[in-house]
Amino acid sequence: YEEKVRPCIDLIDSLRALGVEQDLALPAIAVIGDQSSGKSSVLEALSGVALPRGSGIVTRCPLVLKLKKVMNQDEWRGKVSYQDFEKEISDPSEVEEEINKAQNAIAGEGQGISHELINLEVSSSHVPDLTLIDLPGITRVAVGNQPADIGRQTKQLIRKYILRQETINL
Repeated sequence: YEEKVRPCIDLIDSLRALGVEQDLALPAIAVIGDQSSGKSSVLEALSGVALPRGSGIVTRCPLVLKLKKVMNQDEWRGKVSYQDFEKEISDPSEVEEEINKAQNAIAGEGQGISHELINLEVSSSHVPDLTLIDLPGITRVAVGNQPADIGRQTKQLIRKYILRQETINL
């Protein structure tokens, strides 16, 4: 079963990385919910890596989390990619910092959000073969230096994913 499914998941991930999602409906699992409701904690439990967490808006760009099961029990590999940047990671403890850097590069140092994807690929014997898209939490009121229309922006971004027929919403 795994030998048949893995090539399909890899193909979908490759197509998504090429940006063909605008023209071609690719299956996806989107993780949605209120801001600070524990979405990233669930993804941490699945992936075994620390994702950015905290109060307020933490996930500011869609994060495509590609989990790939490998048979070598001791090996862990990660890769963060966005825009024209790609970085290999050999230690799970580096993931949170790299995701924060990616979000700052894409959405700015403030509290804004972006529709641009960040890809995190994790290869380990301790993860399932699964690809999830972590979306910013639903924001109702702007706080601090967030844009006044942050609630509308996050809802628009989330709607872009959840209205697709081929998306499973968690």
